[in-house]
Amino acid sequence: MKLIEGKLKRLGESTVNLKNEIVKYSLIQIGDKTLTNVSVDRKLNNFLADGIETDQSTKLWVLNGGKIVMGVQVGSDTRYYGTINPFFYFAMLFNVVFTGIVFTYQPLGALAWAVVIYAIAGRRWVDYRRVAAVGGMKV
Repeated sequence: MKLIEGKLKRLGESTVNLKNEIVKYSLIQIGDKTLTNVSVDRKLNNFLADGIETDQSTKLWVLNGGKIVMGVQVGSDTRYYGTINPFFYFAMLFNVVFTGIVFTYQPLGALAWAVVIYAIAGRRWVDYRRVAAVGGMKV
């Protein structure tokens, strides 16, 4: 997870995926950085748009090399962070149960499975927890 801070200068063209409740921007200019093809939770998007209307610095917590915005803070205002899809928790539970079953029969296979799942989804879960732990409000 990476923190990018600066004056929010431009939000590019956006497309809204109503099924997943995601807004995808063609670009976001913040400070001296330009992020392209950035996804933002639809609820979090309202707070991101506030950054354009003020002269205060905006902080963005991003994941996947700046492709997913996980948290937004405009000035010294409240820090807002998005939510995780409930299916994600089901997938993590499935992983724990499946790993336990495989571990019973093949210890190295279970270890390999746990490493693969952590590489795919575990880091995102840990990063969401980090944003939540430093305070703020879930939207």
